[in-house]
Amino acid sequence: MRCEIEKFDGRMNFALWQVQVKDVLIQSGLHKVLKGKPVSGKNSGKDSSSGDSEKSKISDEEWEELDIKAASQIRMCLAKNVLANVLGLSTTKELWEKLEELYQGKNISNRLYLKEQFHTLKMAEGTKLSDHLSVLNGIVSELETLGVQTEDEDKALRLILSLPSTYEHMKPVLKYGSKEVVYADVVSKLLTEERRLNEMKNKSYEDSTLFVGTRKKNKSSGKRKVVCWVCGQTGHVRKDCPNGGADSARSSNVVAANVISCGEGDDVISL
Repeated sequence: MRCEIEKFDGRMNFALWQVQVKDVLIQSGLHKVLKGKPVSGKNSGKDSSSGDSEKSKISDEEWEELDIKAASQIRMCLAKNVLANVLGLSTTKELWEKLEELYQGKNISNRLYLKEQFHTLKMAEGTKLSDHLSVLNGIVSELETLGVQTEDEDKALRLILSLPSTYEHMKPVLKYGSKEVVYADVVSKLLTEERRLNEMKNKSYEDSTLFVGTRKKNKSSGKRKVVCWVCGQTGHVRKDCPNGGADSARSSNVVAANVISCGEGDDVISL
């Protein structure tokens, strides 16, 4: 199974990237090496679990092969600037733990920074709701990685307060329209409203295009036709007629025929 993962460059959400890489390793059967080489079950007469017993059946050579493959998979998912920080690490476990140490810092400054991002998050006008939800969920995910749990109601309220003026009419309904504010319900209602707004925008565009087309058609159909008194042809007047010597009786009959044949709505001027 092949799955494309965006290379981690140190700026994107490490927790989400880590989940994706771990899933790739699971699909490849290489995830077991993340915890390091298992200890043999032959110690101090204690019975080992069935899982440890199965791991102990893997030979050193087989384990080394799995470890090399897993480490290679992880390195292929790293940008060059990040890869430079983990060169020289020999095992998958060391590589994995070093990345966590560098980019999953649990210090107070990182925690406060993420909290500030959460509480000041704003959705720019014109942004897709799905993109905004991705940013919000990413911040919450990183906070949970640091041990900071976000209540569902707080997450829902933060989403409501971050909405732009386009959704201003929705805020009172989302906050006070039911007995409790549930994040999943808020998201569902916002997605429905986004579809409604997009449909209205598309209909408005179609109506304006139709109006402009109708005006042009009416304008063109309202043009008057100039008919020559001499030859009965349109497009020129009597003084410019190449058949200026034609008899007037024949010319009058031709003009009359042309006038009768004109469709409704056309103005005819004979000169």
